[in-house]
Amino acid sequence: MTALCHAGRHPPAAPQHERWTKMRTLACIALVAYLCGSAAWAGMIDDVSRSVVFLSQNLPVTEVINGTRFEVWLKIPATNAFIPKQTRASGSGFVVVSSNICLLITAKHVAINMTEDCEVVMRGDKKEPIRFRMSSLTGQPQFRWLHHKDADISIHPLPTITAEGAKALERRAMPLEFLESQTNLPSRDAFVTALGFPLGLGAEGEFIPLSRESKLSSGILSDGGGLFFLLQDPSVSGYSGGPLIQSGDPRVIATDARAESIMVVSGGARCWGFVASTYADETGGKMSRIVPAFYAVELIRQTQREMVIVQALTPSSEKK
Repeated sequence: MTALCHAGRHPPAAPQHERWTKMRTLACIALVAYLCGSAAWAGMIDDVSRSVVFLSQNLPVTEVINGTRFEVWLKIPATNAFIPKQTRASGSGFVVVSSNICLLITAKHVAINMTEDCEVVMRGDKKEPIRFRMSSLTGQPQFRWLHHKDADISIHPLPTITAEGAKALERRAMPLEFLESQTNLPSRDAFVTALGFPLGLGAEGEFIPLSRESKLSSGILSDGGGLFFLLQDPSVSGYSGGPLIQSGDPRVIATDARAESIMVVSGGARCWGFVASTYADETGGKMSRIVPAFYAVELIRQTQREMVIVQALTPSSEKK
């Protein structure tokens, strides 16, 4: 077995009980990696929807007065008790697997508002919403959001050691190969679909991300904030971080009899990018700004290079 551990130097030899604890941790991480990576996929919208999640976080409301930022508090007249005024930040995310480790992708402007206490909502087996805290998925506080230096994209590794996280991520992720890793774009004659939770819709009751079909209106563009491209239709608040996909041929299904890695057969399915924002001007013209998927692939591969792969031993191999 192998497992992904936090970047850094190997620590000095630990007492035997500590080594046993670490070995059990690594074994659990490797198990979840298998569960994440062994699902078959066809690339249809409903298949991809299993990997789309809803993110939300309560944030304090602030105001700037004479150059100083203040938090806004409210007083209850009946008790004179004070409570902080809060607003709810939300967005969409997408779970992928690479090198047998799950990772969560979203827009950077969404991720910067999400702490380890943020709520992550996923789809259950019966399409019911299942709610988690980010910390309960990973069980490892050293893992944090990693932000791309140029693009509006962030990732969060999910090498979990918790039973709750293992169940949540089982057969959840799409393979990294599903993401377009080059600067290619689909034909402007082809329809593409954005998946997400605008205004939180689709995350309550029956958990189904909303879909919005459109066509490209541009090639690759740049305005100083990284490369991007545009869709003909505007976005809606809450779609940010959700994937833009081109669904595949339903007759093509990928399986891997070895259960060791993912065999990728897309049937034309592809994730071309992630929703960033609505691109608008004073005339009322609006289009969707999309961050190309290759930025997410680049950030994931960089993260993997900077992390340390170690061997997860089994108890029977421990010297007595």
